[in-house]
Amino acid sequence: MNIKELNESIGKILAGSPDSDFDRACIMEDFAGVTRETLAVHPDKELSEALCQKALSAANTRALGYPLQYILGKWEFYGLSFRVGEGVLIPRQDTETAVSAAVNRLEKMYNGAPLSVIDLCSGSGCIAVSLAHALGDKARVSAVELSGDAFPYLSRNVRDNNVNVRLFRGDVMNAAMLDNFRAPENEDGDRDEHMDCIICNPPYLTDSEMSSLQKEVTFEPETALYGGTDGLKFYRVIACIWKDLLREGGLMIFEVGDKQSGAVSEILASNGFTDIFTEKDGSGIIRVVGGALPSAK
Repeated sequence: MNIKELNESIGKILAGSPDSDFDRACIMEDFAGVTRETLAVHPDKELSEALCQKALSAANTRALGYPLQYILGKWEFYGLSFRVGEGVLIPRQDTETAVSAAVNRLEKMYNGAPLSVIDLCSGSGCIAVSLAHALGDKARVSAVELSGDAFPYLSRNVRDNNVNVRLFRGDVMNAAMLDNFRAPENEDGDRDEHMDCIICNPPYLTDSEMSSLQKEVTFEPETALYGGTDGLKFYRVIACIWKDLLREGGLMIFEVGDKQSGAVSEILASNGFTDIFTEKDGSGIIRVVGGALPSAK
């Protein structure tokens, strides 16, 4: 089978898929080593049967609704490559809005001392790794993830992207996790709590949203998607307990679902945060809500 024939066969398999051209190009390149340029210049080049079978198998799997990202085993986020597979939430472009919001604000806060950042519900580590890469030596970044399926991806992505991120496995809904980040008590019995930013893309889908997921999303872990009946469970708990680690002026930044910005803004305000801000994604949807912890009076 030559390149043109394989491309046409994959096209027929994926016919009707909304992103069939993109999916076909990704499968051709990743499994057969054929770029768009090669297809255009050398359409008659013969390919080995093994390569063709791998590409056709991947196309058939994709036609069943299985996520392209899991088929490829990797996905790009914020200019970096991340390993993904079953058991870990797929990085999405929407989430880049949260990373950009954090980077822009943290760079303004930088005064020469390293910034301290915690990424909660880290999953693949796309937020933590991207922040560590963007901020470099300016930041000490930590990541917290509970899932035993997701944690190996988090660890691998930190290593593959050659960044320094401290990893913690634990439940962000458990206040005992905070002890991993507290400094030892000083002479007055106080603890030096000075985190500059806590950022989180928590599970935030509601009951109704979980019952109407697109087929390919059903392959992703429910624990990374479901945020309780109204989708706000994680926001309420995290804003309440993790604010204790923030320094005065420290930031808490959340990714939010469509139409959740008002409720999450209220949750932050009710927990003492001020200077509430929002950021829109590329589609004009408010995707980020954040606030600052005010100075003690």
